[in-house]
Amino acid sequence: MQLNHFNDSTVLNEQFVNEITGILGQAIKARGQAYLVVSGGSTPRALFQRLAQADLDWQKVTITLCDERCVAPTDPDSNETLVRSYLLKHQAAHAQFISLHSDKPTQDERLLDIEDRLKTLPMFDIVILGMGEDGHTASLFPCSEQIEAGLHDERLIVLNVVPKTAPYPRISLSKSRLLKSRHVYLHLVGESKLAALNLALASDRATAMPIRAFLQHAGTDVQVMFAAQ
Repeated sequence: MQLNHFNDSTVLNEQFVNEITGILGQAIKARGQAYLVVSGGSTPRALFQRLAQADLDWQKVTITLCDERCVAPTDPDSNETLVRSYLLKHQAAHAQFISLHSDKPTQDERLLDIEDRLKTLPMFDIVILGMGEDGHTASLFPCSEQIEAGLHDERLIVLNVVPKTAPYPRISLSKSRLLKSRHVYLHLVGESKLAALNLALASDRATAMPIRAFLQHAGTDVQVMFAAQ
């Protein structure tokens, strides 16, 4: 893990956009396509707005989400709504987007439908994680009954999650699938997030703070992009 500390989020976003577009551009040049996985929440909005205007061959970029709430894709609480409102605009409107929503009638059928969309994707080029103050990342919540499977079942691509301390059932990519990425970032803004990060680094019990499973993964150099404000 490497902590990259910025004075403010504007400077962070400028640097981060440069890194993201550089990596995606190299992937397009090397393999003809690039794959970007992003998180929801309020933290990435300004980053998305800046990234959406970046000069990149966006039609060769596929974007999907780390996780999603089980609400309509047009619901204000949907991560898809956030991505469509802030990222899939301007230049980035030409990117391909893979939704984590499904209209299948049952929960199991919805999960299989979403898994079918994801299972043929190659290694991601960039995964951008977020983190809650409880140490959850994606929708891998320490309070959920699904946390063991989400962190430890290497066969899982995606799973249903029912958190006890947050609204809505969720769909989340598993730890193993999120780590199948050439670059993994953790995007944090605010002193409370830095305090949570330090707490996460103080122990290795991942089920208590799931972000630990990423920060302490032996084969992954997580780049933490942090700004105090």
